[in-house]
Amino acid sequence: MKNLSLILNIVLLAAVAYLFFDKFSGPKKPVASDAPVVVDSTGKAKPLSVVYVNIDTLHEKSTAYQTIKKQLEKRYADTEASLKAKQASFEKEYKEYMEKGQTGTITPNEAQKYEESLGKKQKAIVDLEERATREMKEETDKFDTKFVGDIKHYADSLRTANGYDYVLLHGGIVSPMLSANEGLDITQVIVDLLNAKK
Repeated sequence: MKNLSLILNIVLLAAVAYLFFDKFSGPKKPVASDAPVVVDSTGKAKPLSVVYVNIDTLHEKSTAYQTIKKQLEKRYADTEASLKAKQASFEKEYKEYMEKGQTGTITPNEAQKYEESLGKKQKAIVDLEERATREMKEETDKFDTKFVGDIKHYADSLRTANGYDYVLLHGGIVSPMLSANEGLDITQVIVDLLNAKK
């Protein structure tokens, strides 16, 4: 019995020595981590540096964006009011024409002139609406292109200066990010740069 106990102790001591030697000697093995890593140009792994910009906050706090938004809203309201006035005038004239036609107080020649005049007015209203819509879309697209270009320029500058691997976009109607750590939000920095731009 004593021999069996001695043999077991020796085997256990050998197993502990092997585990100790295996664990604490030789090259270190990479430890699995939840944090994503990127391999740099030297082949070394480093933590991935990611920040984001919240587009909703950017729109809300950017003076240039708010200025253009107000200008477009005013133009839209002015155009809509003008179109409603023209439409009301057209409807009044059309009603007069219909009443004259029903009472028989209009000649065929006058009826033809009325129809031509009404047709031109209706076409002018439709043309005005289409032109206003097209112009506002073009102006909005032009501003959006410049605004996004400015954001990208500043994001690229910050990425280079601070060693970020990615600057992501968060918010908006369809955001690729479902959730974000607020400590990684650099939106205010971009807002300050945009608002300082003259």
